[in-house]
Amino acid sequence: MARLWALLIGYGLGNFLFALIIGHFILHQDPTKVGSGNPGTANVGAVFGKKWGIITCAGDLGKTAVALLVVHYFLPGAINLLYAGLGLTLGHCFPCWNNFQGGKGVTVAALLAVIYDLRAGALTLLLALIVMILLQNLTIPPLVFMIIFSLYELIRVREAGILLLAMTLIMAFKFRFDLQDFFAGKGKKVDVLYTIKRKLGINMK
Repeated sequence: MARLWALLIGYGLGNFLFALIIGHFILHQDPTKVGSGNPGTANVGAVFGKKWGIITCAGDLGKTAVALLVVHYFLPGAINLLYAGLGLTLGHCFPCWNNFQGGKGVTVAALLAVIYDLRAGALTLLLALIVMILLQNLTIPPLVFMIIFSLYELIRVREAGILLLAMTLIMAFKFRFDLQDFFAGKGKKVDVLYTIKRKLGINMK
């Protein structure tokens, strides 16, 4: 029963899509109708500016943290955090109030991984960053991160690994069109090193 409650708590809070909340109440625009059409951090940042992208990310991190804290205190047990994480992913990706059209769950997955297993979560996120720098792409790194993290946890605790793999499959489904573009050579390039150097004022000639 605790697992079910954790799942429901996660799903309920996962429904709070801050891209849509900010778009509707502050920017008065629908992020699903501009840019990539994804109600998430990357699209909001690309279309409306980095400030709004950061605020969106902070909101999604906040809802994730609240859900995990509630479950931690009222439904103790590490496995319940993962049920809450699965619920958060389902709520974020398929919110019932928005015709089940939501984001891709990357922010939710990243914070869940670090809270559930700090060392493994941090290392796999670092690996994802390296992959992002090498491929200059935002689609493959989060999936690489989730696959490796899920398989590692599967070896340690089977139920945990299965829940994480379920989250990975949900994310892969949400990324399906981006994956098609990537393998067709049409994926959008993101040069992270160039952006960092530009911000630091380093000569890039």
